[in-house]
Amino acid sequence: MLNLKVTIENDKVVVQGLQDLARQFPVAIKRGLRRSAAGLYAIAFQWLSGKGGAGKKQRSDYTGFTKKSGEAVSFRSFHTSGGYPVPVRTGHLRRSLDWLAPGDSKSGDLGTFKAGDDEVVIFDSALYAPAVFLGRGSSEKFGARDALRDALELFNHGGQIQQILGEEIRKEINKAGMEKA
Repeated sequence: MLNLKVTIENDKVVVQGLQDLARQFPVAIKRGLRRSAAGLYAIAFQWLSGKGGAGKKQRSDYTGFTKKSGEAVSFRSFHTSGGYPVPVRTGHLRRSLDWLAPGDSKSGDLGTFKAGDDEVVIFDSALYAPAVFLGRGSSEKFGARDALRDALELFNHGGQIQQILGEEIRKEINKAGMEKA
């Protein structure tokens, strides 16, 4: 297991202990970061792919009993959606989700996003993404649904990012060993 520490600081995921490895195994680290970003992106994308429009009432049927006769009757209850997946209304929030490989940059509604040489950036550039993710404004009734942070926690459960980086380093070491032989 690599001696790396993955943390979230404000809106960034920080992998501590990566600098020395990036100098020794630059290609492997870039591949591992790309794989990790693609995995995080896939989870966040799925969580932004719900049915129906935001705020649409979803119908659910259930059986209850009348007070007078005790007979079983069907009731229909309506409740507003919330949680994951976030309902798709226009698809803009989902289309604005993107990620950058090391050294790349891209501009969107919320500004320019740039990944350093040993970084990947996963972002949603929709102007209203912070409101949806943090549960503010018109999204307050649904609560926080931070698809990026939650995707990281799910993806990295059990040290997945460290495992991927370790796999890529081992591949590079094995490849170098075979080339010398």
